[in-house]
Order: sequence, then C-alpha cells, then structure tokens
Amino acid sequence: MFFLCFFYFCKRIFKRLMRIAQILLLTFFISFRLSAQITVSHPLNNAVYQRNSSSQANLFVSGTYNQAIATSVQAQLINTNTSLVEPGFDWVVITSNPSRGVFQGQLNNVPAGWYILNLRVMKNGNVLESTTLNRIGIGDVFMIAGQSNAQGYINNGGYGLGAMSDKVISHNNGMYCSNEDIPFPVLNKISETTKLGTAGRDAWCYGRLGDKIVDTTGFPVAIYNSGASGASSENWKVSSDGGATNNIFSGQQFCADEEIGANIGMPYSNFKRGLNLYNSLFGARAILWHQGESDAYIGNISSATYTSNLNYVISKSRTDFAPNLPWVLARVSYVNSTVDNNIIAAQTQMYNPSNQIFLGPNTDIFFNSTNPPYPRDNIDLHFTNPTGLILLADAWSNYLNNSFFSTSNPIGSNTPPSISTTLVNNTQITLSVPSGYSSYKWIRTDKSGNSNFGNTSEGTGNSITKSSGTYRCWVATANGNQQISSEINVEQLLSLTYNGTSCSVNAYLSDLKFSSASNGLGPIEINKTNGGSGDGDGVSIVLKAVSYPKGLGVSPNSEIVYNIPSGQYYKFRSFIGIADDVSNACNNTGGVKFKVYGDQTLLYTSPTIYRNTALEEVNVNILSYGSVKLVVEQVGADATCNRAVWADARILCSLGDDEDPSPPSNLVTTSVLTKCISYAWTPATDNQAVAGYYVYLNGFAIDTLPQSQNSYTITDKSPGDYLNFGVMAFDVVNNKSPLISLNTQTLSMAVEYLGGPLEYPFCVSRSYLPSLIRPTGGIFSLVEGPSATIGASSGEFYSNNTGLFLINYQVGSGIPACEYNANFYLATTSPPSVTPAVAIDKSIINLGSTVTFTSSPTCDATSTLVWSFTNSTDQVISHSPEATDIYYASCKKDQCYVFSNNVTVKVLPNCTDGLVLAPTVDNLPNNINSLRFNSSSTINATNTIVPSNNVQYNAAKSIVLNPGFKVDNGVIFSAKIQNCPN
Repeated sequence: MFFLCFFYFCKRIFKRLMRIAQILLLTFFISFRLSAQITVSHPLNNAVYQRNSSSQANLFVSGTYNQAIATSVQAQLINTNTSLVEPGFDWVVITSNPSRGVFQGQLNNVPAGWYILNLRVMKNGNVLESTTLNRIGIGDVFMIAGQSNAQGYINNGGYGLGAMSDKVISHNNGMYCSNEDIPFPVLNKISETTKLGTAGRDAWCYGRLGDKIVDTTGFPVAIYNSGASGASSENWKVSSDGGATNNIFSGQQFCADEEIGANIGMPYSNFKRGLNLYNSLFGARAILWHQGESDAYIGNISSATYTSNLNYVISKSRTDFAPNLPWVLARVSYVNSTVDNNIIAAQTQMYNPSNQIFLGPNTDIFFNSTNPPYPRDNIDLHFTNPTGLILLADAWSNYLNNSFFSTSNPIGSNTPPSISTTLVNNTQITLSVPSGYSSYKWIRTDKSGNSNFGNTSEGTGNSITKSSGTYRCWVATANGNQQISSEINVEQLLSLTYNGTSCSVNAYLSDLKFSSASNGLGPIEINKTNGGSGDGDGVSIVLKAVSYPKGLGVSPNSEIVYNIPSGQYYKFRSFIGIADDVSNACNNTGGVKFKVYGDQTLLYTSPTIYRNTALEEVNVNILSYGSVKLVVEQVGADATCNRAVWADARILCSLGDDEDPSPPSNLVTTSVLTKCISYAWTPATDNQAVAGYYVYLNGFAIDTLPQSQNSYTITDKSPGDYLNFGVMAFDVVNNKSPLISLNTQTLSMAVEYLGGPLEYPFCVSRSYLPSLIRPTGGIFSLVEGPSATIGASSGEFYSNNTGLFLINYQVGSGIPACEYNANFYLATTSPPSVTPAVAIDKSIINLGSTVTFTSSPTCDATSTLVWSFTNSTDQVISHSPEATDIYYASCKKDQCYVFSNNVTVKVLPNCTDGLVLAPTVDNLPNNINSLRFNSSSTINATNTIVPSNNVQYNAAKSIVLNPGFKVDNGVIFSAKIQNCPN
C-alpha cells in the first residue's frame, strides 16, 4: 500500500510544478487576447460545449471592439473537417446596432463539430475589425470520478497517454487536495503531462480515450478529472454532506496535512467544484465512475451498502449540479489479485438507463499473467503505461459507443449572464448582470492579470460603478453552478460613448458615436436609407427630390442616443420624412412620428409623417442637455411604408457668437433674518442660449451656476455681516452680461437653554440662563405656560411648576422686526442628588469586541440609572459597539436627568484602503487590548505602542514602519502581508 499513498506525501512538489505550468499557459492566453483587435469573452478558445440529443448546441458569443461607430457584429463558422463555411452560419449577425464597444449574441442550433470562429465588426457593409478563434467545439464533455485508477496514478511507469487528435481537450489544472479556487479555464489538447482539472495527475488513459470517442462520433471531446486516490464509496458519501472522512490507506482525514489543515468535505468537494465550474461552463455528457478497489480492500462490504452509498452520491451530484445527470459505472473491485463479487454485483445491478445510469467496462478482467508486459503494477492494482492504460482506455471506449450516445441525455452548458452598461456621467459607468443569482463576484482583470475567481473582489452585488479598469463578473446559482460574464474595459467603453468635452464646429450625428441604438428592422444605416435586415443594404438619402449626403436611415420603433458635452451644442436640426426610395403606393399609408429628447425631456414631436407628407424641419434648443435621443414610432400597420430618415441631422456648435446676454433682472432676497441669505432673479436671455450665471460676493466671483438655476444662498455668515451679492449671465461662448448686485445684511437669531442633551427636558427648582442668545439686545417674555419668572434682558428662567413653556425673543420693533420662539418642558419637582461617572475598560477595539462600562456611584433611592445605549439598569454592563460612538449614563427621576461624563469608544474598521497611523493621535497607551489593524492595500505607521498591548498589522500589499515608529518592551507585535478578513 506504500505506492497507493505516495502522492499524498509528495503533493506539495507537484503543486509547485502545476503552478509553473499554469503561469506559462496564462501568459500564452493573455498574449493571444492582446493581439486581437476584437476581444472575445465567449466562447472560450479551444473549448468543447456539450451537444444536445439532436447533436446541436447554442453558442453564446460576446466580447468588445474598439470602433467609434459600428452597425453590426457578425460571426462565421468554418468546419475544420471540410474547411468550408458551415451551412447557415456564413456571417450571421450576432448584434445589430452595437454600442459602447460591446457585443453579445448567440448562434443557435450549431451542429456538433470542430470550428474556426471568425468575427467582424461592420459599418454600412464595410469591415472595420476582425478576429479569429482557432478552435471551438460542439461535442461531448465528461467528468471523471472515483479513486486512483480514475484519477491516475503517479507511479504508473511514466506519463499518461496524450491525445493524437486536436479535438481532445482539457484544462491543465490538476490540483488534488487543494482548497484553491479553480482558475479561469485555459483549454488545450490533452498531452502526456496534462493534469486534467480538477485533480488529475497526468493524462492517465484519457488522451487515448478521447481519441477513441472522436473516432466513434467524429465530434470533439473534453475530459475533466475529479478522482480521488484511495477513496471508498463511504468516503464519497460522507464527504458529499460535508462530513469528515478518513482515507483507508493513510488512516488520516482525506487530504489533511500541516499545510492545508483538515480539508473536511474531500473528496466530494473537489468533484462538486469541477461540476460547478467546468460542467456549468461547458455542459456534461456523463460522469465516468471508476471506483471499488478500496471497498474491496476493506472487505465484507455488502452489495446493498455499496449500492446505497453510490446512489446517495449520484443523487447528491444531481442536486448540486443538474437533475438527471448521466452516470456511467465501471465494474471495478480488483485489488491484491482478488475480485470482490459483492462490489461487482452492486455496480452491475445499478444499471438503469431510464434513470440515466449506464454500465461501463469490467476492468477486473485485466490482471497480471505470468508473462510480461503486465497491465498492472507490481502490487497488481494500478494500470501501467502503456500496456494497462491502453487496455483501460479501449475498455471505456467500448462502452461509450453509439448506443450510449443515443440513449444518454446530456446536460447543456448554462448560459453566461449578459452584461449591461448604464452611464453615470462622462467619467463613470455602471456594469450590471441580471439579478436572481445567489452570489456575485466582480473581478478586475487588468489589475490582477487574469480573470480568476480567486482574485480580489471588486463587488458582490449584481452591479458595480467604475471609472477605470477591466471587469467581469462571476455568478453562482443556489447549488453553486458558476458562470462568467463578458469582460468590459471601462475606459474603452467611456471613450466610445462620449463625444468630447467641447465643440469647435457643427457636427453631423452620423459622424458621432452613439451611446445606444435599436432599430425595428436590421441595423440602422449611416448616411443611407434603411433598406432591410442586412448591414449596408440601403441607398443614398433622397427626401422630396433633394439629396442629403449625411443622415440616418431607420425603420419604425427605432431609438438612437448620443451623449454630447452639455453647454456646447445649442441646437439640433434635421429634415425628417419617408425617403423617396419608398414606393409611391405608400402615400397616406403607414405613417410614423419623430420625437427628439434632451436627456429624458421630450423636446419635439412631429405630426404623423407619410410618404407624401411635405418636408418637415426639426429645430430645437439642446444647450443644457448632455444627451440627444432620436425616436421614430410607428403609427400605421404597414411597416414597409415607414422607412424613416433623419436627413442632414446635425447639432450646432456655439462657435462665432459675439452677442452678450441680457442682464438678469429683479434681484431680490427670499430669506433673511438668518445667518444665511437667499437670493433669486429673473433669468437672462440670449440670441442663442444662456449657458449659466457667475455669482459674486463682495466683488469676487465665488461660483458658477447652470442656466436652469436662478437662485442662490450665501451660508456660514455671522450676525450683522454686510454682503454685496451680484450675478452675471454668460452664454455658450462666455459672452457676459452686465453685473447686477444687491446690498444686504445678515441677522441670525437663536436662543438655547441647555440643561442636558437637547432631547431631554429640564428640571424644576433650577434657574436657567440661556447658553446662546443671538443677536444681543433683545427682549425676553413668557408667551404661555404655568407660573414662572423670566428676566426680560437676561432670559434667566425659573419655575417650581412642571409643564410646557413658550419663550419669545424679539429684536427690534415694527417692520422689519425679528422674533424667535423657544419652547421647552419642565419636568420633575427636583433633580436627583447623585451625578454618575462612567468608566470603560477599553477605548479602542476591533469590530466584534466587547467593552465593559461601569457607572458609579449608585444613583440615589429616588432615581434610576439610565444608559444611553441600552435599557439595562445594571451599573456594570458589557456591550459590543459596531461603530465609533460617544456613550454616557444618567440618573433619572421621573422626567428629570442628571448626566454623567461622555466616554468615546473607537471601533477599528475591518478593512481600510491605505491605513496611516500617525504619532500622538494613533499612539496606543498602556493596557488598551488586543487589536488588529487591517488594510486592503498598505499600512504606513509612525506611531508608538507601549506595554502591555498585543497588536497585529495586516496589509494586502505592504507595511511600512517609518522612523519614529516605536514598540516598547512588553508589547506583543506582529505584521503580516495578508488580505483583510472576510
């Protein structure tokens, strides 16, 4: 049994070799992506997607391009067997009217085969960009499960059997006993040394098996491997529920070692990870199960026990991945030169095609004879290379025959989530995938260098808002099935959305980038009419016998949005109508309406336009808007008569205007007698359009307002300040109106009586002076309430009676006079005799830590202790603050309170982006407590820590301890480069 466990003791060496191979493959993959003009997210190059029972599959196609104006993205499939275009897939439109450099679509019912995928970006029938994916497969996808003769055995006499055919692929990412997330799949032909993800050690017999399947079906094959050396059926069953289970040969917890810990859930958890990623992405024809030697080695395992265990695992896999997932069961029990008839009987009896459980080969017939070459190793258990592996591959192939393929019901790949983009402004965009998934994880691929799920999360909701970077989202369903969105470059998207920040000349919309576009029939046409569903199938624009070299040809139910710099273009103008190439028979038939929006505001609606309607011109102001939306709606049912054109559609720049706006008028104050003054005015006018207003205070310009705003408030002034307020209009080229101004003076009034926090009432039998009186010189009086006295000039207030009082404070008389009313409540007859004092055992904590609060002395017999954060009346209380806050206590008698001192507890955040710990303010005095300072990037420290603290600095990138940073004797201090805790 030494050889059965050899890999267990050497796996860390293999991990390192595997990571080197991953890096080399990843470098190749990145180089491939960067060399193409079009970046393709789906499908994955060299991937095989599971065909359905009709030997077809729908192929999701998505990616990005880098062209300012495009009208369609098209795809073509070349069958590598014939080197000819696959019928029905010669430049199929994936996306009509793509925008912002993003395309997403689907090729439906692609026949099984091995294809070259060509993609091209079009504008009016002309190719702008193109790229090629060398290999895309529609075929069969298998996942391996079982034990060492399924996983592959490292001491089999050499490497495994690589494939001869390029149509046999896998992901070289075997990571047995690993908790790491499976990296983004990079798919290649199975070679001798390919470690089939998730747990393969080399190709084992699967390169040859793939070749044999290709010979049978003619279609490509993908094989992934989640076998587990030494695993019994009991191991698989218990671990499928997340339970701990021991390897019968090592006697230890499966995959446990000092490096990765217990690894509870193995071997099933590794199998589930493979299902949830590989088979979710690419689909599944079946699980190939080769297991039984361990149960035979244990001995005395009944057929019923084995059947129960395996049925449990099959059922769990269907819950964790897909219902009715097909399984093929090899009949396996050979160990120590002995066959276990109970195990073989159990495996044979499970055959049930109606439940998608099929029989595989009986490999017990391959045993060592007296003459070499031997199919098994020297312990007569594992297959050897090449003799045994060839026998094993061919045995499997005999059962994966045409009968199996005609009766098994494959599971198709899950559809990737479509990604949508919403503009926030000209520097930010929101990326979204559909809601309804159980989890989301956005990965920044340009920063991390790849798309791995294990990379740092940029967000865990179904949308994120970003101004830079390239992102894709990993989503998961409730059972853990993963899918991956398209990859979006935010800067590229923004550059293909906005049309600059200023203008110098008039612009035709057909020369500008559109932010979004849709059309009722095929692509919109640039400088042509809308001919039909094809790209570029229109003709030159002629409207009422006049030719227009510029314009947009659309069908009804179209919408085109252009983002433009606000305050630069002041007019949209266009001639509208049904183009002359539409038949005269359409006179008074069909009909459309044209609409123009500025942002979401409707600016223009045309009458119903027919083929014979007189020429209409649109002329609307757009200066204050950041987008122009053109809409054509169908009126009549005859769509062939409704091919509309926006002829000569253009936006006019304000360049060349030298006429000043009129000055604003009727400048008045709308709010006085506060420390702020508000102003309003009647808007100015201009020959083109007013762009906005400059605001002046005491002769200095202090703010710039948009054209839509004709009011302003000056804040944060003191009582009695004299203010000279002015306003000046300017137009789109900064021609300025004369300045109008107004002299004003602030007068802020306030009266406050403070007997405690403002939300608490006062106590009777106390004399109260106002803590704040503004302005000075006013007269106090009692408006209403029980008997009381009040000082007319000082505001001093006293009463022995409870109740609600209303105080009036007046400055001046006549008009304008200033009045201020302050009401408050007097409560109990006398205050408590004890003033509590609050102490805490910790002033700085990590989130989740507990602080002990102590109040002393005890409140007198007539009052009750009240805490500011709990209903408890205990003098000593424990509390876990969730944020930095101020705490206090009070002795309460009826509605009268005597308040303690305030104490502050600082709660350190779980994670900070760039943490700076400065001297003095961040020094940690004696006996604070155990603390962790966490940063998702860096920690830069110059503070001092004195005994006897226990402090840990954690940062994802770097920790810098500057000159001046000091740790005294008796401090437990550590610094670690690691991510923030979850």
